[in-house]
Amino acid sequence: MKPLINYTILLFTHVGFFQAQEMLSIDDAIKQGLEKNLSVLVAKNEVEISKSRNNLGNAGMTPQISLNGNYNLANVNSYQEFGNGTIQDRKGAQNNNTGASVNANWIVFDGMKMFAIKKRLNQTEQLTSIQLKQQIETLVHSIILGYYDIVRINQLIKAAKQNIDLYEERLKITKIKLEIGSDSKIDFMLTQNDLNRTKADLYKLEQQLTNSKINLNVLINQKTEFDYTVADTITLNFNPTLEELKKTSVQNNSSILIAKQNEMIANQILAENKSSILPLIQLNGAYNFVLSQSQAGFVLLNRQLGFNAGISASWLLYSGNKNNKLIKEKQISVLNYRHLIDLNIQQTDALSYIHFKNLELNKKIIQLEKENLETAIELVKVSTERYKIGKAGLLELKETQKILEDSQVRYINALYESKKTETDLLKVNGNLVN
Repeated sequence: MKPLINYTILLFTHVGFFQAQEMLSIDDAIKQGLEKNLSVLVAKNEVEISKSRNNLGNAGMTPQISLNGNYNLANVNSYQEFGNGTIQDRKGAQNNNTGASVNANWIVFDGMKMFAIKKRLNQTEQLTSIQLKQQIETLVHSIILGYYDIVRINQLIKAAKQNIDLYEERLKITKIKLEIGSDSKIDFMLTQNDLNRTKADLYKLEQQLTNSKINLNVLINQKTEFDYTVADTITLNFNPTLEELKKTSVQNNSSILIAKQNEMIANQILAENKSSILPLIQLNGAYNFVLSQSQAGFVLLNRQLGFNAGISASWLLYSGNKNNKLIKEKQISVLNYRHLIDLNIQQTDALSYIHFKNLELNKKIIQLEKENLETAIELVKVSTERYKIGKAGLLELKETQKILEDSQVRYINALYESKKTETDLLKVNGNLVN
């Protein structure tokens, strides 16, 4: 029992050391990632851009009003002979023209194209919102896996330190036996080798821990050297039924929603192209002011001002069958998007089933590995006592300690794999982000 008592003291020392560091919970990590992750910020900006583009003006529903003005000044030498025999010869004659106008153009009918464009802009805005949700899901998925990978490595480090304690205890026993001549030096050397190997494994785990923390820091846009502690347990919280998954996955999966949104956008693009087979009607209006002055010629002063308005219509009757081919192309695009929807539904249904079954199996594996770990701990206790009193050889003790090491790794990894499967299932189901 002495090695286990020593290990308990070691754990309390370990926890006390890390309490001085900042504690980072999984909720805090996700919150910080959503606020600071650059990929999410880019996706949020794309939503704002699509909102800005979604207006009546971009759809062509509003009139276009322009203000125009001009002023021209000329200095010319003019020589003119008129039919009545009059001759006008001027040097440096001044001519100036001033003009201003307000023009308005309003397309009142374009084959319903403007309405199709407005619907497309609405749907594009919705598409960027779904894409933002998908980006957030990807980020949250990565943060959860990264966070619990750190938890996993921490648990492996604690197990490695426990094993170092056991090997150090075994080293003391072999040293005593060597000194009293009851064992050979081989037992001592083999134990020293096992101890060194375990210490080397511990250094590798600490290196992995550093790398995993840096990777998580990148995801939450934190400084590379930022250090923290994490939770010390891996818990499973999602317990759906297969029937619920099949129903909600189709409704909530981001890939399916994006495919459906793209189909709606493609339908509106098709409607835009079909509009060209109908006439275009446009209202025109203007208020004009013109002032011309000349020191040479018949008209010395010309001034005009007033309104004018009109209506124009055009109808493209033939364009070499170009538009019909374009319409057919867009119809095929719509059909392709429908196929993509079906494909995404098929893939989502398959992934939901796979992850669901894997989660069920992983839970069973956890229970088995937990029992194996408890058995392995008891084996080491018994084997150590037997070795102390000479009823067991070093080979038996080495084997039981190896069983313990393997059981620890399998149990900890089984917990992590179950959490990974649960997170994968939540993502496919569309419930990772509410």
